[in-house]
Amino acid sequence: MIPVNDLVAALRGQVEVVVGGASSSVDEVVVQESAREHIGGPGDLILGIGLDSPKRALTALERLADRGVPAVVVRAPLAYAAPLADAARSRGVSLIALSPNASWAHLIHQLRDLLDRAATGDPRTTGDDLYALADAAAGLIDASVTIEDAHHRVLAYSSRSVGTDAARVSTIVGRRVPPAVVRELRARGVFRRMTTSAEPFFLPAGATPDLGARFVLPVRAGGEWLGSIWCAVSAPPEARVVADLVTMASAVALHLLDLRVQSDLTRRVWLDRLRQALVDPGAEAGAWLAAGPWRVVALLGSPTAATEFGVGEPDESSAAPAVVGAASVDVWTATLRRRGWAQPAVVDIADRVFAIVTDSERPSRARRSPSTAASRPRPTRAGTWVWLQSAVAELHAQGLPVAIVAGTRAEVAGNLTRSRSEAVETALLPSVHGTTIAAAEDHWAPLVVSRAVRGLVAEPILGPLAALEGDATTEVSDRHTLSAWLDHPGSPRRAAEALGVHVNTVRYRMDRIASLLDVDLADPEVRLALQLILRAGP
Repeated sequence: MIPVNDLVAALRGQVEVVVGGASSSVDEVVVQESAREHIGGPGDLILGIGLDSPKRALTALERLADRGVPAVVVRAPLAYAAPLADAARSRGVSLIALSPNASWAHLIHQLRDLLDRAATGDPRTTGDDLYALADAAAGLIDASVTIEDAHHRVLAYSSRSVGTDAARVSTIVGRRVPPAVVRELRARGVFRRMTTSAEPFFLPAGATPDLGARFVLPVRAGGEWLGSIWCAVSAPPEARVVADLVTMASAVALHLLDLRVQSDLTRRVWLDRLRQALVDPGAEAGAWLAAGPWRVVALLGSPTAATEFGVGEPDESSAAPAVVGAASVDVWTATLRRRGWAQPAVVDIADRVFAIVTDSERPSRARRSPSTAASRPRPTRAGTWVWLQSAVAELHAQGLPVAIVAGTRAEVAGNLTRSRSEAVETALLPSVHGTTIAAAEDHWAPLVVSRAVRGLVAEPILGPLAALEGDATTEVSDRHTLSAWLDHPGSPRRAAEALGVHVNTVRYRMDRIASLLDVDLADPEVRLALQLILRAGP
């Protein structure tokens, strides 16, 4: 079952939710060509191809609601009619509008493909088709061709090598356009041109030192720039060839839309599963996660400028947030993927970013002290706790404001929630502030005190300290004195140094405080209880 909102988000630009239903998850697509058809049931997404009038749509909607259908698609503008929307709302059915210029056939193809992939986990892509299109374009124009997405990643390239230059070689080998070439082309307004116009254009040689002449075809759909086709030619092609290439660009646009839909939905399902594992994990979580045990790690700060992963013209004024904040899931995911983690288990929950890493080895005590360079963890397999420490240490050495805080090991998937809570708790400890790498087990003592203090804050127990109430100045002085004395048992001199007063002053104050409290300060349990109450107090 896939939530309707996820399907709509994956197919953005083609469909839009008009009314959200009470039960809006689907696992099958059913075409309705007549309002009188007795079709549909729970889990069916009804495509109302034959619902082309208000009367037919209302009749069909009532019947479908009685059969438990969760969602119906009707072409706009009919889908926005008030009577139809009111009926859907009253019956708890999701009403979805199909864009006037969208194709029913294409929608059916995409929906069935998405549902099949979600059900089977089939990792198929349209990459082979794109390579075939690149070869076909190369045959038309008699030149080398590459197909790129809007992030300058190479999706396919022709087998033909006519007109090969350094830029093409670097692009194919690195699977993306070299950053230096991207900067030069951005400065010349090439990408801005493709975001605003679908017209192909010729780019003379010399745009960058390594880039020869190119004929460029923007790949667009619905007014959105999806990518581009680059042909290594020395002169603009004939009008007939250009017309054929433009037609081919439309075919590429459909493939890029399919790729984006697959990627968006797969990512949404992946993130939902990760969130579920961290909030309320079931026994099945251990089956699809990498083999445990695991740790949940809070990712703090920003590993890079977010605009590095944007499309078109970046905002040069953007700056990385402080370590106390968190970068987006996309930024952390892209950064960790570039360092070798093929599918980073990174997700956001309540404005915090977390990673689930494996931890099959117990680090030595030396490696669990990240304050010194000698204790920096050694590199290991991507996606492990030791590997993440190494990656973040490198980022921090580059001057990036990043930090990670890990909860304790989770031997079973059911303990992932506990590990996440520990990561958040540890990140809030004063003793952790300013450190780059921290783990809950290394801060067990302040964690114990923190939990005890939180309980006292929630349900205060004043105890014998009520005897110290009186003049505000005296009360504060007495509390500070008692706290210092308890922190330095048997050493009035060290307590005096902590307070910045003479040792005799501490002895005098403690004689008076002891008489007021009327408790046995020699009892270790009494001293511990007083310390916790003092820490929980104002």
